[in-house]
Amino acid sequence: MKRIIIGLVASLGLVASISSCKGYFDTEPSNSTGTEKALKEESLLQPSLRGLYDGLQGGNSATSYYARTFTIMGDVRGDDMQCPTVGSRGNEYYKMDYNRDNITGPWFKIYNTIRRANRLLQMCEKLSQGASASLQKEIANAKAQAQAVRALCYFDLCRVYATPYPYSNDGAALGVPLIEGIPDNAATPGRKTLKECYDFIIKDLTEAISSNALEDTSYGYISKSAAKALLARVYLYKGDTEGNTKALSLSKEVIDSHLYELATDVTTYKQVWSESSSKEMIFSIVNFDSKDWADREGLAYVLHVNGYYNAFITKKFYEEMKEDDNDIRWNVLWASTGTKAEGVVKNLPDATPDMKMFIGKYPGKAALKDMRTNDIPVIRLAEVYLNAAEAAFKLGDTSTALTYLNVIVKRANPAKSVAAGDLTLARILKERGKELVGEGHRFYDLMRNGQTCERFYKGLVGWHGTLINEARSFDHTYFRTILPIPESEINANATLGKQQNPGY
Repeated sequence: MKRIIIGLVASLGLVASISSCKGYFDTEPSNSTGTEKALKEESLLQPSLRGLYDGLQGGNSATSYYARTFTIMGDVRGDDMQCPTVGSRGNEYYKMDYNRDNITGPWFKIYNTIRRANRLLQMCEKLSQGASASLQKEIANAKAQAQAVRALCYFDLCRVYATPYPYSNDGAALGVPLIEGIPDNAATPGRKTLKECYDFIIKDLTEAISSNALEDTSYGYISKSAAKALLARVYLYKGDTEGNTKALSLSKEVIDSHLYELATDVTTYKQVWSESSSKEMIFSIVNFDSKDWADREGLAYVLHVNGYYNAFITKKFYEEMKEDDNDIRWNVLWASTGTKAEGVVKNLPDATPDMKMFIGKYPGKAALKDMRTNDIPVIRLAEVYLNAAEAAFKLGDTSTALTYLNVIVKRANPAKSVAAGDLTLARILKERGKELVGEGHRFYDLMRNGQTCERFYKGLVGWHGTLINEARSFDHTYFRTILPIPESEINANATLGKQQNPGY
């Protein structure tokens, strides 16, 4: 994809062949034949749905979404992880020394996935005419999933390309273009306000949930529980009283359903991010085998000590973990001893190979014995507890906030807990950092809460690489915390040309 005009407007055709790896919503010229017939072909419904989820991952030839880039950029622009080696995957985001010409982010891949969702919704509408009862049920499920995936895509776009909602003048700031159907070739869609975008996201997820067409739980697909958990996250990011109230309510529903449970022993904890047997993972993008994985360019290989080991924790984060040597989360941090990653550690001041500095959450499925087969996490129960704790705290319900926070604190170490007098937003965000490291959250948690990201440890370099001055300490007001609309997109769309993000 080079631009929206290609990715969302001109691509009205369907490719002839179907595969679970690619899906059939890949781009074809707008004069392709058979579109109407394909949209009415019920045998293509499930392949289309698989293609939609393949879009979320990005595949082995396009890792700019959850397969790698989107997750990495949410970590290494924060203060808990770094990617200091020039040329390593994620280094351009870590340095934050980018401009409209040299960075595109996940823009094109996300809009590609939105196009797939819109196509699937179009197919559902066509197929529902005169369909049998059993097919109607299948169609309703596919429609609800398409809406939920589309909502997730727009939410992710807003996180990357728009100012955090709490600092958007009640949503008056620019969001992103909303493409609901398949526009004609001459369309030049502009950016909607952030409020319009959030309203659309919330509407899609609410309708998906209220349709009652989603399964209660589902491995590799968005379930009703997953949609509720994602909607709670959206409301938490919105950050106002209504948002926090609904974030807390939805999180409670997911927790109180008891459909998911936290892993409490070391063995099951280490399997949370990779194995289908995990009862903690609410929604992950599944790699069933090597046909549709992201291969050596994927998240697992990029982080693994026996892979590219391109990103690892900061000295600040290491010192926070050292506050409790019995924290269960040490079990998903790995040392570099005996691996190629030793070379990186030896170049860091005061670091040794036996220090657990690398993310070990993605070892690959045990049965397939390959790190590249690891599933890609999107949301799990631990985050839901932390979302509930943060929302309750912001509502002034300190008792509820403390209850939910201590569930995670005690899971990390049963001997530990947070006292009422120590409950602060900073303490909650610290726990979020420890729990969600390597899952792409820290940067957004800091920015949406107006926190300063101090990337040098106590004013010193620590283990950080070379950074421009502005990228050493910043908050949401630094213009590079929001990515530019890609230059090729601006050149292709006159409307967007007038709506570039400030500073670029």
